[in-house]
Amino acid sequence: MGMTKRRDFCREVGLSRTTHRRVRTVDRDKPGKQIHSLVSHVSCPSGSVRFPTPPRRTVHASAPTTPMTVHLLCGPDEVSREDAVRELVAGARLPSDFADVNTSRFDATSYTPEAFRFACEAMPFLAECRVVICRGVAASLGAREARAAARRSTKGTADDEPSSGQVVARPAKGKRGASAPAAPAKSPEQALADYLPEIPAATLVLFVEDEAPASATALGTAFTRPGMVTRNFPIPEGAGFERWLRTRAQEFAGPGAPSSGAITADAARLLASYVGTDMRLASNEIRKLVTYAGPGRAVEARDVELLSPQTTATAKIWELSQAILDGQRSKAATRLAQLLDASDMRPEQVISSLRSAITQHLSVQELEQRGQPDATIARELRMQPFAVKMVRERASRLGERALIYLHRRTLEADLSLKTGRQAPRLAIELLVVELSARAVQAMQLQAQRRG
Repeated sequence: MGMTKRRDFCREVGLSRTTHRRVRTVDRDKPGKQIHSLVSHVSCPSGSVRFPTPPRRTVHASAPTTPMTVHLLCGPDEVSREDAVRELVAGARLPSDFADVNTSRFDATSYTPEAFRFACEAMPFLAECRVVICRGVAASLGAREARAAARRSTKGTADDEPSSGQVVARPAKGKRGASAPAAPAKSPEQALADYLPEIPAATLVLFVEDEAPASATALGTAFTRPGMVTRNFPIPEGAGFERWLRTRAQEFAGPGAPSSGAITADAARLLASYVGTDMRLASNEIRKLVTYAGPGRAVEARDVELLSPQTTATAKIWELSQAILDGQRSKAATRLAQLLDASDMRPEQVISSLRSAITQHLSVQELEQRGQPDATIARELRMQPFAVKMVRERASRLGERALIYLHRRTLEADLSLKTGRQAPRLAIELLVVELSARAVQAMQLQAQRRG
């Protein structure tokens, strides 16, 4: 751009002579670009040419319509508990495209106080709130605190070192640089309990636990504060479990269910006797039966007998092992006769199943001695949480020596069957009687030792 053109352009857009000279002085090679930049920042007289600048976008963070809260969902009914988790997450109304971005998940191995705080205090991304789901975190922190308390009671508090994950306050300095006494170390459980009331209102936090924290612990007290919601999901028993099965069948059947119900009372009673207290298995069986019955027809008892043969054998094996290890000789003999007469199971299969049940008790006892919580044991052994509790209590009543003896006797009986030294039916009947009697003796001996 020549001198004349540059002067005419500046006069046209209303720039002063001083500005024109500054442009010429600053950038002789590219005066057009420099003038364009100046015009966009200098006010021009009325009627002069303006170069429009792009408008600024103002982004407002959307606030949640209702404050989010902290929920504790606990209890052995895993199916109903997970239904509650899905309902609460759906109530948060996260956009489908950004649901994963606004959801954080923690378990006993991935939880750290810093990561949890960061997840709770992060701003929602194109959503009204964030969701943080913690599974087994409270139980893990409680077990860690219990182990630390046991160590302190054994060794004394004088030489205690902060355990892993403890929040240690730095010593404050006085006016002349002297160090003040350091604040006591805060355990991870106490740190989490203190932080719960500070969680932002735009964050929904769900603690999913098999059991509620003890009321005497820091978390047990924290979950009773205002703003905390605790819901318990116990396993229904008796008629309550049959009602749960009918309600579940009605949900799976949907609008096509008969007016009288999606499953008859006899079918619900029969299925309840098959699945025991395994809620996950019961839910899967109900879904299968409702799908088989189809729209407009209720599930009947003959459908349960037709489609759940393996469930029948599994439930009876579980009942047989429970009766043996509880020392109930007559009940064990009845369950054994039902297995051998009413099913296709052979004595060799029954012995193998009994050995697996005893091995399960030994495994649970070993993991418990290592200080593992029930949630971790259930995940390691692929068991239901309520089953872990039952097995743990029974293993404690019997003792390790008795379980090892019972396991060895099942191995010997299995070898006797395979070598043909005894008739299969007689061998398994004698084994059940012997194991039941040994279990009674072991429980009496354990009771005397504790007494």
